[in-house]
Amino acid sequence: MKKGSIYRFIAFALMFTLCFSQLGLLKTQAAGNPPANEKTLSIGKAAKGTFTEPEQTHWYKINPSKQDVAKFSHYRIKLQSDDEVNITVYSSLENAKNNVAFDRYMGYSYKDEPAQLDFPIAWTGPYYVKVEYYGDGDLIVEDDTEEGGQTPSEPQPELKTEVPYTISYEGASLPPSQMMEEECPAELSTSQKENGKGILKDLRTIRDAVLSKTAGGKDLSSLYYKAAPFISSKMIIDKSMREQVYKDLVQLKGLFTDVAKNGASSTYMITSADQKAINDLYSIAYKSVPTALKKDLEKVAAQTKLKDVTDLNVSSVLVRAKLVSANSVSTKAETRYIVKLKDGANAKSFKTKAQSKSAGIESINPLKQSAASFDNMFVIQLDDSNAKSFSTSSAQGKMTAKQIQALPETEFIEPVQEYHALSMDSQYPYQWSLNNTGKNDGTQHADIQYESLEKLLNGQKLKDTVIAVADTGVDSSLADLKGVVDTKTGYNYVDRSSNATDDNGHGTHVAGIIAASANNNYSMAGINSHAKILPVKILDASGSGDTEQIAYGIKYAVDHGAKVINLSLGGSYSRVLEYSLKYAYDHNVTVVAASGNDGMEELSYPASSAYAISVGASNRLDIVSDYSNYGKGLDITAPGSDIPSLVPDGNVTYLSGTSMATPHVAAVAGLLLSQNPGLKPKDVEKRLTDTAKDIKFDEKDAPVYDDEESPLEPPAPGYDYVSGWGRLNAYSAVSAQQLQAQVNTFVSTQKVVTGKAQSGSTVKVMNGSKTLGTVKADAKNTFSVNIPAQKADTVLQVVVTNGKASTSIRAVVQKAPAKPAVKAVTNKDEYVTGTSKANFTVNVKNSAKKVIASAKADAKGAFKVKIPKQKENTVLYITATNSQKQESEEVKVTVRDVIAPNAPKVNPVSDADTTIKGTAEANASVVAKVNNKEIGKAKANAKGQYSITIKKQKAGTAISVTAADAANNTSKATTVKVSDKTPPAAPSVNAVTTKSTAVTGKAEANATVTVTVNKKSIGSAAANSKGQYSVKIKKQKEKTVLSVTAKDKANNTSKATAKTVTK
Repeated sequence: MKKGSIYRFIAFALMFTLCFSQLGLLKTQAAGNPPANEKTLSIGKAAKGTFTEPEQTHWYKINPSKQDVAKFSHYRIKLQSDDEVNITVYSSLENAKNNVAFDRYMGYSYKDEPAQLDFPIAWTGPYYVKVEYYGDGDLIVEDDTEEGGQTPSEPQPELKTEVPYTISYEGASLPPSQMMEEECPAELSTSQKENGKGILKDLRTIRDAVLSKTAGGKDLSSLYYKAAPFISSKMIIDKSMREQVYKDLVQLKGLFTDVAKNGASSTYMITSADQKAINDLYSIAYKSVPTALKKDLEKVAAQTKLKDVTDLNVSSVLVRAKLVSANSVSTKAETRYIVKLKDGANAKSFKTKAQSKSAGIESINPLKQSAASFDNMFVIQLDDSNAKSFSTSSAQGKMTAKQIQALPETEFIEPVQEYHALSMDSQYPYQWSLNNTGKNDGTQHADIQYESLEKLLNGQKLKDTVIAVADTGVDSSLADLKGVVDTKTGYNYVDRSSNATDDNGHGTHVAGIIAASANNNYSMAGINSHAKILPVKILDASGSGDTEQIAYGIKYAVDHGAKVINLSLGGSYSRVLEYSLKYAYDHNVTVVAASGNDGMEELSYPASSAYAISVGASNRLDIVSDYSNYGKGLDITAPGSDIPSLVPDGNVTYLSGTSMATPHVAAVAGLLLSQNPGLKPKDVEKRLTDTAKDIKFDEKDAPVYDDEESPLEPPAPGYDYVSGWGRLNAYSAVSAQQLQAQVNTFVSTQKVVTGKAQSGSTVKVMNGSKTLGTVKADAKNTFSVNIPAQKADTVLQVVVTNGKASTSIRAVVQKAPAKPAVKAVTNKDEYVTGTSKANFTVNVKNSAKKVIASAKADAKGAFKVKIPKQKENTVLYITATNSQKQESEEVKVTVRDVIAPNAPKVNPVSDADTTIKGTAEANASVVAKVNNKEIGKAKANAKGQYSITIKKQKAGTAISVTAADAANNTSKATTVKVSDKTPPAAPSVNAVTTKSTAVTGKAEANATVTVTVNKKSIGSAAANSKGQYSVKIKKQKEKTVLSVTAKDKANNTSKATAKTVTK
């Protein structure tokens, strides 16, 4: 990072330390000068401009073309000036009018330091560019500022009359960017570098997380932006100034750190040493800026007393300075309570006691509104006007409530609460995974049935379950996570501390999905309101963690009370992690892990572990997301695409991935354990998967299994290698647990479905939309439903309903017995192989279903049945029979053709030919290639004859011809070389006289040139590599006609060139 960027942040430090203590200094300002008279810039063409006075603004516009959008990822915008000139790029006219821009798209130039901004072509445009000039600080006499911020009365010299600049832009294609830490200048010592890193990081946090929340804070950021180029340019050339600034910044490091960590709630007390550093920095800032900006600082001096900040609390100062809002300091304390008196209690006596026992009561009035009233109920209004802080007011309210509850007349007291239609959180309408209305291209009801779940659990008193989020940490300061996250027990295995705060955002997003407080008007609604989040930080700020951190984190969670562990992470298999997962499993802790985001037919680890519930991702269309890893072992899917949840900056942000799907499942696992803490991990998994919604396609959505080395293992009925056992249905899972619903195993020969359910529950067995039978569970909590016989592997749904609870449990009609798994059979094979149940007899039948061979499977179920070789496409049927002579369903196997055709025969091909002819296997596809590039193809007829049309090929070209049969078996290649049938051009002949003893000229390189007279050769010679030749002859008489021809190596002879001998 260039020094200018460093000093720009230092400029912010100067302005922050100057202004954070101001009492109402920075008023809300207008948005700034809106775009006016903007000029359109053209790509690759520089535009020149000139400022004629300070505080001028010039506007430019960039119209991204379709070509630019297709060709480039960014516009590289460059501003060059010998003076301090600022530049800001806005993504739209509205943002330009409102002065809304990202910090990285704000810059400045000064002598030998042009501003260069890489602006992404990510908006439709046009883009607006603002160029500003505030005055040349180098022309200002740097008089000392008087103590307290007062300026001397001497006049200042005039500023420059003209400030020229050049602005241009060009297209650029850049890789994705990464956040970079601010680096410290090389001049600092090692210890100072470390101080600098911490200070700059804290200042960035203060700017982005604290000051950006209010108009006053934004105004401060704007002032720093204007002052930055002047302070930066001074610091670069003035070493003593740098040293003084860093000395003062180090003094204020504690202040910065506390504000960065605690934001508006900082309780840091300003010391006298801090006060001195603030005064020093004020003086430096004042001396560095031009007259136009000095005026702003003079307002500071006029409206504040810098000496008066000593011993002040930073949070109260920030609020009074309007740099943060009062609401950001703490949650508003409750000031109204409702009291219910016991029957027969004396209201007058109660009021007297309440007001005498409890200080701070403003009024006590009956709970009455218009004609409605409630006997023995009163509203108490507290007076918090004398409270020193919001936390003090809250504490006073709780104390008052406690004192009133202790009065003999009081039955109960509770704070006044607000109620709204479900769900009352600002971002809830966007939480499609909880309530999918079908908007935004979604599928209605393709969600986890959260609203039905909420109604089911409403009023139920369930125990809280600890769910460990082993991730990048969790930001517990957010309103939706306050009181939900167990920060005291949390641990950080990245830096071995108890601070498990999130420095990435991933862990907070996960925790929000699980347990963000619902119906509190804040950001969103979490799924499980009976969860306590145990944050275990095992991933660093980049989202990475090593084996030890993760293993330790899992064990720590188990040992500190977690009943569910969410692992939204993945990598390669590790024995260490497997041990820790088994440790969790053996201690009855349910581990839920993400399947991975590679879109591959392989689960990421630890999702692939038998000790974890593996979770894939689905989208709002109720289909599996393209990126979601799948394959054998996938247990369940859950919503994972475009899932909104909290991140540490307070935003509700969309993220996609199996990382987002996993906490949906973890949250519901926690609810099941709140219902029954004695459930084992396998019980939790079965409850979740048995009640999942089938979302697999009826057609080609599953992988094709045609590997000759592996048995053909179709997925189990109801299971899908892409979506597992289906998409999570939270309401059905929790209902099933509440109803204690259980379906016993049954086979195709049975005509009754039995099981358990809460007495009085209605039990209905369904095959698709058809009802097969219905009963009520008896007083013993059992049921028996008579149904027609069903085919093996039929997937039925057993629907159990009682009151608000309703569940649908998948039940599969079992096979009796299982059919064998058979490997592919080819026309080369002499055995049919595969696996079945141990010791079963395996029969191979022909297309007429007549047994042609049999063999017995061994103790492990492997079988090998000898058969005669079969022709391709022959159909075989394989069955397995148990000792009771019960035969399995048939496995149909079509014999595959793996024998390649013979190499085709090819007729000779010359450089004059436009077809290749020959014979091959009947109906084969014949392809001709040169240098592995196809030049033509054709299909052989029933007799094997073929004719391939080609372009003429050069002599000597090798043509490779192959034949492929209907099974795509390809023959060996037949190679034919193109013969040369093209004669050379007639040679050129130089003049020949009666004195000549040689005939010379040019012909095809290396050709044999022959001279004849009256068809009789009189001489011949070979042309050289350049085509030059010289044929020795005897002297010829005048007017003798010579005939000269050239013959190439293929014996093709050119036309003759006649030459008459001259005198």
